[in-house]
Amino acid sequence: MSRSPYELIKSTDDALWREGLGALLIEHTPESGAAIIGMLCDKAWHKREAAAKALLEWGPEIGPLILDHLNEQNHDQFYWMLHVLGQLGDDTSLAAVKQILHHRDAELRGYAIRAVAAHKKIENARTLYPLLNDPNWAIRKLVFEQLLAFGEAVLDDLRKIINTPSKVPNHSVIALFVKIGQDNVIEELRKIYQEGSFALRYSIVSALGELGTSLAIDFLINSMADGSWAIRQLAAEQFIKLGPRVFEKLTAAFGRSDSLIRYDIIKILVELLGDKSMPLIQRLLSATDQEHKLLAIENLTRLKSDDATATLLRCLSEPDRIVADYAADCLAQKPNLNIELLLQHLNTEDENLRFQIIKIIGSIGGLALSPIIKILESGNKQERLFLLGVLQKIAPHPQLIEVLIQLLGDSNWPVRNAAANCLVNYGEASVTAIVKALNDHSDDIQFWSRKALVMIGPRAVITLKQILEENTEPGLIPHIVSALLSMNHPEAVPAVTRFLESSDEYRIEAVMSSVPSITSKEVVNTILNLLTHPDEKVCRWLAYLLKKADANSLRRTVFLGFSHSNDMVRYYIAEAVSEWKNLTENDIKVIARQLQVEKSLKNLRSMVMILSRHPYPSAIKALQEYLEASPPTTMLDLMLVAAGQKKPEYLKMLDQLLNRRSEVITIDDVDRVGKILGHVYQDHPEGLVQGLTSPSKAYRLCCIIALDSIDDRRIAFSIMETLLPNEEADVLCRAVKTLARYFFHDDFRLKGAITDFFLSLGKMITEPLSEYIEELENEIDRKSLVDMIESVGGSVDPELLRPKGEAKVVLSDNHLDEVLEKRRQALEELEKYDELIKTTHTLDLSIMFTDVKGYTAFSAKASLSEVMSMLKQHDEILKPVFEKYSGDILKKIGDAFLVVFENHNNAILAAIEIQRKLNAFNASVAEERRLAIRIAVNSGSVIRTENDVLGDTVNLASRLEGIGDAFEILISEFTLQRINRQIFEIEAHGEHMLKGIDKPVKAYKVKW
Repeated sequence: MSRSPYELIKSTDDALWREGLGALLIEHTPESGAAIIGMLCDKAWHKREAAAKALLEWGPEIGPLILDHLNEQNHDQFYWMLHVLGQLGDDTSLAAVKQILHHRDAELRGYAIRAVAAHKKIENARTLYPLLNDPNWAIRKLVFEQLLAFGEAVLDDLRKIINTPSKVPNHSVIALFVKIGQDNVIEELRKIYQEGSFALRYSIVSALGELGTSLAIDFLINSMADGSWAIRQLAAEQFIKLGPRVFEKLTAAFGRSDSLIRYDIIKILVELLGDKSMPLIQRLLSATDQEHKLLAIENLTRLKSDDATATLLRCLSEPDRIVADYAADCLAQKPNLNIELLLQHLNTEDENLRFQIIKIIGSIGGLALSPIIKILESGNKQERLFLLGVLQKIAPHPQLIEVLIQLLGDSNWPVRNAAANCLVNYGEASVTAIVKALNDHSDDIQFWSRKALVMIGPRAVITLKQILEENTEPGLIPHIVSALLSMNHPEAVPAVTRFLESSDEYRIEAVMSSVPSITSKEVVNTILNLLTHPDEKVCRWLAYLLKKADANSLRRTVFLGFSHSNDMVRYYIAEAVSEWKNLTENDIKVIARQLQVEKSLKNLRSMVMILSRHPYPSAIKALQEYLEASPPTTMLDLMLVAAGQKKPEYLKMLDQLLNRRSEVITIDDVDRVGKILGHVYQDHPEGLVQGLTSPSKAYRLCCIIALDSIDDRRIAFSIMETLLPNEEADVLCRAVKTLARYFFHDDFRLKGAITDFFLSLGKMITEPLSEYIEELENEIDRKSLVDMIESVGGSVDPELLRPKGEAKVVLSDNHLDEVLEKRRQALEELEKYDELIKTTHTLDLSIMFTDVKGYTAFSAKASLSEVMSMLKQHDEILKPVFEKYSGDILKKIGDAFLVVFENHNNAILAAIEIQRKLNAFNASVAEERRLAIRIAVNSGSVIRTENDVLGDTVNLASRLEGIGDAFEILISEFTLQRINRQIFEIEAHGEHMLKGIDKPVKAYKVKW
């Protein structure tokens, strides 16, 4: 059974559908025409093309039928229908096509443009001219190409458009005019160019560059004299695009052109020829014209070869100083400069050349750091001064700043002054180094450092305040405190006082103990003026700083503070002076005179403490005379202070003075006198033992109290043997208290003798032993003495039998002092260990956490083999990246990694590469095998062990990872501060409250 043509055209067999198409064309009915139009949307391109040809064979009468079926829903069919309509070319068809030229869809506009251009009629061209300004670049390009095919037929129209005044000339019209007219229109363009606006001239130059004919090149050479730099630059760019064919023309134009054009011509030739342009440059250098030489030198800078550099170096020896200096400036700016070629000329005998080389090296800065430092350290005075002048204009480098600091101590004043000016020009970058230099052993370095800091002024104060308040450089803070105190700036000293007011004692002590020795009178005067501050803590710590001002040159300045009318100021100064070592006799005389000034016992004690540490005869005599004239109470207080320093010369004087003034000693003074005697007879206690037989009860008590401070078992036997049998009760009670400590002695004979002695005294021992029990912390020792008291019939307060820890033991002053001393020693040890941890285990690192989003749900549903396969693939992607960027994997738990990076930028680079590799991996596998990873990075100080990191930095990184989403990289503000923001694309991700973190944390997202 045969098939109809309508069925045949639906076949995929080429012969069958062509047979059906031919039959429909013969049938020539509206139905057959509609069927052929339907073939225009077939999937096969050659089938659509055959249908279109069939419609064209049908003839113009097919037009209305196509118009009836015109529908833009199927773009393929729409294209071929427009194509047929355009080929038909009748007015009705073209009218329908031209309507599509204004369609919002650029693709459909393109179909219509091709259809209109099918017939190269001028009317069709005029329809297309407006589309040269279409907003879509592809449409403009298509119209240009279609109009180009119209050829010279459109030249008159284009000429009219160009000559019609317009605010914005049509760039495409000019380009089309040149492209079609070629050299024939160049003369017209010259007239248009001379009278045209900037935009018109710009378009003409651009179009002629595309033309590239000999006449066009001549035109471009003339345009290099245009008054607009933009047009001159465009012309130069056109020459570079045209390449070698412009050489002859440009070379010929060089001689007849003005200076600006010659400059551009040489620049173009060098750009095109590269190092092959050296013969041309050599000819320019050999010219007598100074301008030609400068032109050659500038273009040598653009060449990368060492030959160009060597030629520039030879130019430095030019007799013409303008040429030589210009060559030096160009060398300093030359990219890829071979430093070694410069250094080869550094030791030349030609002094002018050597200075030029030094100037270049200084201008280069960091790239020539080693030779710069070498010249500064070993060059002659003129060379160093010259280089220092150049260095003021370059970016500072830490190593260079250190050398400049050392030059502040140079033997030549001009060098010191130039180095200081250089540091001042570096501003904030040099402040920290200058601060450290304020305490240098060299007076010159100190002086010039202070001067430089003052000259930097407010910028230095702001920098130092910021470091002090934010504690960003703990090791520098002691130097900063010293520096701020030396600066005559209204914000400097208040910054120190605010630090003392707001910081805790522990931090202040850590800083103040590290402040180097004070060597500046300005600092001393500032401290003295601040000692009247209303906050006692501030004054106390400022006085602590005065302890460090013990240089001989500063002592007189400090001693002037003793003339202050405020008692507390004088006390703080005395406390500071008491810590000084090796006070001279003249210094001590100042202190001795102060005894006659001071009225408060507190101040007098401080003065006596200083005096009694320095046994100069004049000081001993002065103190003795003052004590003899003092009231008994004051005398004994001060004698006890003096005795506590344990200087034999003073102890001898005190012993003699006690004997001479024994009549003023009363029973109320026995404690103080006893303590004084304890110091006096420390090395020969037999004098105290003899004193136990003194007829004076007060003196016997003094001797017993004095024996408290001597730890010798023989003392115990002497006391028991020497005391009179009928001794008064209060003397015996005091003796019992003194002997009580020997009750626990390891010598069983002594312990037995003490026990017998106590038993012989009966209930008399109850009170002194009860007092002694209260000083004991050991529960067993307390129980032993309680048993002793009860054995003689005495009664004991039940409080003394309490279990240990049930109530506090009341400690003696001596015991409290011992505990406080042990506490101080323990804190010092703790500080040592803290510093050890800080220096050996604390590092500034970036901490990265990664995990697979949805891993928990996946592992719950998947089989063990599927989970292991996923983790294996996960590790194979991530681990090589960590290794590439020097990341140290510390922990891996299932799908999660904890990785540390010493280089903060490397952490971000690793995260980006991981996400990109995962993206590529996911594109190549089925959806169920895809991996979605989130990454978080935080940076800061951590304690690093072999297999772990500790600290708040790690905790914050972990919490930050929890707020991330799949395929995201989140970083904290602390990481942002440490990375180079110019190489990463980063956007804010808001503030977040994280678990375990008190304050909101700013997060940032890294785009990859």
